[in-house]
Amino acid sequence: MINKQRCFLVTAYCNTPIKQKALKDTLKSLKKYNTDIILFSHYPIEKDIYPLTDYAIYDDSNPVLTHDSLDVKNVSRSMVNWKKKYTKNGLPFKINTHGVDYGYAAAQQIKRGLLFAHELGYEESFVLNYDLEVYDKMVDDFDKLLLKHDSILPIYGGEEGMYMAWFALRIKPFLNNLKSISQENYMDSIEEKIVEEYMCSKLKGENSKSIPRLEWEGPDPKNGIIKAPIIMEGDIMDTFQMVQPNYCWFTGHEILYIRGERQDTNKQLLMLWDIDEDLDISIYFKDKLVNKLLIPKESDYHIIQLPITHPQFRQDHKSLKIVINDWEIPTNLLTLNMISSIEIGFYE
Repeated sequence: MINKQRCFLVTAYCNTPIKQKALKDTLKSLKKYNTDIILFSHYPIEKDIYPLTDYAIYDDSNPVLTHDSLDVKNVSRSMVNWKKKYTKNGLPFKINTHGVDYGYAAAQQIKRGLLFAHELGYEESFVLNYDLEVYDKMVDDFDKLLLKHDSILPIYGGEEGMYMAWFALRIKPFLNNLKSISQENYMDSIEEKIVEEYMCSKLKGENSKSIPRLEWEGPDPKNGIIKAPIIMEGDIMDTFQMVQPNYCWFTGHEILYIRGERQDTNKQLLMLWDIDEDLDISIYFKDKLVNKLLIPKESDYHIIQLPITHPQFRQDHKSLKIVINDWEIPTNLLTLNMISSIEIGFYE
């Protein structure tokens, strides 16, 4: 029997063949539950996807908050998406790659998808990411819990966060909160939090059921009741090409820890480590050679202050050219590092 009061809302951004296949597999796996499927995508939908859904929406807005997004506070917003710690000559440091903030784009997807479902007359929704593996126990457990609760939220990212790849709710109790989601509200509320905490504040009420992470994920995330999404973005070090044949490199703005206090210096640094050959380095800015040096292979690591500040780097990094042993760091890699950081003297 088809459940007409409930729908599956599947959120997606499938910009590769692997992700598109994962989406198709997920949609096919949902068919056996005799529940209507709404697909909400921020990436164009392939033609063979439409027959697998009851409703499919492509929204090309995809409001990703980049380093120079014009938000209402004129404040930059990014997320640390990878970090690695090292100790060289007794000095600890940490390199952080910062990614653009996809959080609001995901929040907007859920908002618009649920409001659309409500307009169609659906009272309940199971919300899931396109690459989630769905099992009968997940659906059965949440089905029973939804008889007693307004929302079922697996805890993620701290006690005040929710797992956005799989949750369930009755839509009506949260209509006002859903309508309040906007870029302005997101920027006003998010501060140092993550989107999982922001959405939890919108979808958690007095009659909500929170499921502790250890309960739904278990000690082994790969074999939990709810499994982590199956699509991963790949190795960050490969993406940033940090590891070269005889050295590693990274550029980011300097963060110092002096007596435990953090200080942002606005200096843009180039760091080299795991050096196995002499490094001949030339640094140009606006086609003018501003620094040339030789780093011997005996060096454990070396830090170079670039000839522009971090704010200048963000504005004009395409005018910077760094050549290491005849290899020029591609501009697109400098762009990836535009809001990355190097923390020096960092102790935990």
